[in-house]
Amino acid sequence: MKIVNVRDFGAKGDGCTLDTKAIQKAIDSCEKGDTLLFGGKGIFLCGTIRLKGDLKVVIETGTELCGSRNLDHYYANEFYHNEMVKTISLIYALDCDNIELCGGGKIQMNGDAFVNFDAWCPSEVAREEMVKEFEEQTVVGPETKITRPSQPIFFNNCKNLHVHDLKIFNSPCWTVTFSNCENIVFEKCYVDNHNRIANNDGVHFTASKNIVVRDCTFLCGDDCFAATCITNENGVCENIEVYDCLMSSRSAAIRFGHLYSVIRNVSVHDIKILPSNRGISIFSGDEGIVENVRIYNIDCQTHIHAGGWWGKGEGFVICGAEKKAIIKNVVLENCRFVEENPSIIAGTNGNVSDISLNGVTFEYKEGSTHPYFKNKLDLQPNIEKLQPAPFKTGDTLYVNGCKNVLHNGALVE
Repeated sequence: MKIVNVRDFGAKGDGCTLDTKAIQKAIDSCEKGDTLLFGGKGIFLCGTIRLKGDLKVVIETGTELCGSRNLDHYYANEFYHNEMVKTISLIYALDCDNIELCGGGKIQMNGDAFVNFDAWCPSEVAREEMVKEFEEQTVVGPETKITRPSQPIFFNNCKNLHVHDLKIFNSPCWTVTFSNCENIVFEKCYVDNHNRIANNDGVHFTASKNIVVRDCTFLCGDDCFAATCITNENGVCENIEVYDCLMSSRSAAIRFGHLYSVIRNVSVHDIKILPSNRGISIFSGDEGIVENVRIYNIDCQTHIHAGGWWGKGEGFVICGAEKKAIIKNVVLENCRFVEENPSIIAGTNGNVSDISLNGVTFEYKEGSTHPYFKNKLDLQPNIEKLQPAPFKTGDTLYVNGCKNVLHNGALVE
């Protein structure tokens, strides 16, 4: 086992030279158990790099791995992504085990380079007109997307992964993705993404199992934490624990399920959610299943952020929109929700069942954009368009089409 310094293979770390080839050459030289080192307090500019198994990657404090702002410096790997189609990454590993990514340094992804901000407001005159008519909700995103690195840090079919002690900035899309992976620890990371860029989830697990996320900060335009089966519709995402995190999102801070996903055995606790469009989302449809979820010690505040984001200030949304969708055995304990619109538990003919709220409190609090979204029921993505609201201003909990929903031991009709 040895330390392989990327500088020894020609990487400059000067922030100007494209170091991709030198870095890849250093990786390819590594043997089982080696450490790949980015050191010397430089900025290593690069495009796509491919990791191998049995490798520790250290980005030292004061050092930055910087993704190129030129899409030509990236390439699509051979993984077909059901949602993104091409999998274009800054860092990726396929069919590799035993990888550690750490070191105290930074990964800068330059996501704003891959967004056409002018497409949303082409001129300051247009911006002023929009402000006059609609105020802020029409001018702050999500922005129109152009081709971009779709999975900036991507692992597929890998086992024994440890990502920790890193600062990750400005992702153009799903920041860190674990697809079909097992035995994952993601901890002590700070993820800070542009809040006008859609799809820049903080960490996304799809069809993966044995997952721990802890002691992290996520500031994202899109979901902070997501668990789905988007990359493998026949997979299962299970055995998940998320705790001791700070989150803020223009979408949902925490999301489980997405139409056809099977999600089970989940523990989420000791989370602080700063004003987000939604606090917690649990969704199922198209024969998907979400079951055995315990959520406790949550302090959540919501705020209706401007733009076409999913969520309209709900503390949490639990939604099974299709008859064959199932959500069951969900417990929320000792949770506080300060919300602009009611939390929602919505099913179809009892397909959402056995939901228990114990020591859960709600406080209704309107924000400045609330008047533009009042009297709207938002069940996106299960139902694509906003619906007329079946609740009135000031309500804090809406339940419909469910079976055996308890709030502090009392049955909620």
